[in-house]
Amino acid sequence: MKRRTKIIAYALGALAVIVLVLLLAGAALFYQAATPQEGKTEIAGTYRYDVSLTTDAVLRNVTLIIPLPVHNDTSAIGEILSESGGYGVPDDWNLSVRRQNGTPMLVVAAANITPIYAPLPIAVTAGEEPAGAVKVTYSSAYSDATPILLPYSFGAAVEADSTYYTADLDAGPIDTKHPLDTEPVLAPKGNLTPAADGRRYAYDTPLYLSCDAPAGANLTLSIRFSGSNEWWLLGWSSNAYTDQILTEIQAKDGWRSVGGTLSTGEGRYFQGEPSSSPRFFSLQSGKDQNDIR
Repeated sequence: MKRRTKIIAYALGALAVIVLVLLLAGAALFYQAATPQEGKTEIAGTYRYDVSLTTDAVLRNVTLIIPLPVHNDTSAIGEILSESGGYGVPDDWNLSVRRQNGTPMLVVAAANITPIYAPLPIAVTAGEEPAGAVKVTYSSAYSDATPILLPYSFGAAVEADSTYYTADLDAGPIDTKHPLDTEPVLAPKGNLTPAADGRRYAYDTPLYLSCDAPAGANLTLSIRFSGSNEWWLLGWSSNAYTDQILTEIQAKDGWRSVGGTLSTGEGRYFQGEPSSSPRFFSLQSGKDQNDIR
């Protein structure tokens, strides 16, 4: 009996050793797969400019002048949009670039901008097909049948350079930690004020609107520009900076100043500098959660 007990104990001990070896081997393989490889892990950069606007009334003879991403007094995004190279621009709108006090700005000209109201989504039961063809009817006015005001959305994207990971690489081809003076940002910027964390900035910027509109008409405008680096490492990872303006203005003629926010150092980095974005899984105990080297 004692002999059989010893044999079982030895067998269990050997099994535990085998399991430990397999776990260590698996951990080593996981770490290898989750660690960027010099000259093999490709990092691609992309700039993206997105504009969204909604109006609650018909605007006529519209001229809207808004900020563009600018670097070295030029705007590649502006050139793309003025040459009809973007997305989502209605056929009857005309986009051009105008220098305002030396800064390129985007001019949106349209004979009419009409509200687009949509119906509520149709509820569909899982596993069932809709009964017959679904016809969606839009309207230029609010009603119980069409209560949802839809935006006009347009923009453009530019592919930046790509690079491969090296041991001394931090962000990627786009400097997402320090974009001011090194990368395109929305311009012009006035009263640029850093936050306490040094990674966010508040600023003022001008907008111009001229149109014929009924009294009380409003225009809601969102302008978002980002520069991001992306790479594949057990899933997509990225880091970015984001420059955004969100405002609601009355449909009255003239220039006005609105606020914007520039956020830098968002996402995951190869060096262990803290990020203001949501935290990420750490591959090394004791390292900052954004250090994936």
